Amino acid sequence: MDCWKAMFAVSMFWCFCCRSPTIRDMVVRCVAQMVHSQAANIKSGWKNIFSVFHLAASDHDEGIVELAFQTTATIFEQYFAATIDSFQDAVKCLSEFACNAAFPDTSMEAIRLIRHCAKHVADAPQMFKDYGAEENVSETDRVWVKGWFPVLFELSCVINRCKLDVRTRGLTVMFEVMKTYGNSFQQHWWRDLFRVVFRIFDNMKLPEQQQEAKAYRIIDYEYCVDTLMMCCRRQNG
Repeated sequence: MDCWKAMFAVSMFWCFCCRSPTIRDMVVRCVAQMVHSQAANIKSGWKNIFSVFHLAASDHDEGIVELAFQTTATIFEQYFAATIDSFQDAVKCLSEFACNAAFPDTSMEAIRLIRHCAKHVADAPQMFKDYGAEENVSETDRVWVKGWFPVLFELSCVINRCKLDVRTRGLTVMFEVMKTYGNSFQQHWWRDLFRVVFRIFDNMKLPEQQQEAKAYRIIDYEYCVDTLMMCCRRQNG
């Protein structure tokens, strides 16, 4: 059953590449129905489910985006534990919803769910320690690699890709996560995190003629510096 569902999701993935909105809508409805009726049997097929919804997240059809997002939200609310091996794909899917400029309300809701993902990591770190035991990563670092890093990295992607209001919300949530849960971070995790934060301010990505955008980037920079200094002071006691 698990293998069949994975194959089915791959087929849906290819169908979704069709230009016809009717077919794309049908694909999303089929996958949504599968989630609602057979979630307990999907198992390793969740990765392919999130691949389909990742494609749907960037669609321009409101009905397609709304159904895909609502189904994704249901997965997080009801089946989170079953999807732990696809957590990175799930958070990436939410990031894509957040970056769809055509639907700002969905963008904000997606960021809220990413914030909720951080709470899942904080509340159930053992789930991430147990996952990926066969990999050459220490048990403690699995929480960072499989849990915290995907959340913070995808928030940084939202900040780099989205327009001002969504980017600002993404920035706020990113630093809320750092301030709320940073006390549990290992020292070497912070080195990885600083690399993620600093790439937000890569001036090479900002055209010189966009003076207004540059002004907003300065505001973002000042906010980040203040928050990072606060985090550092808390870390140093």
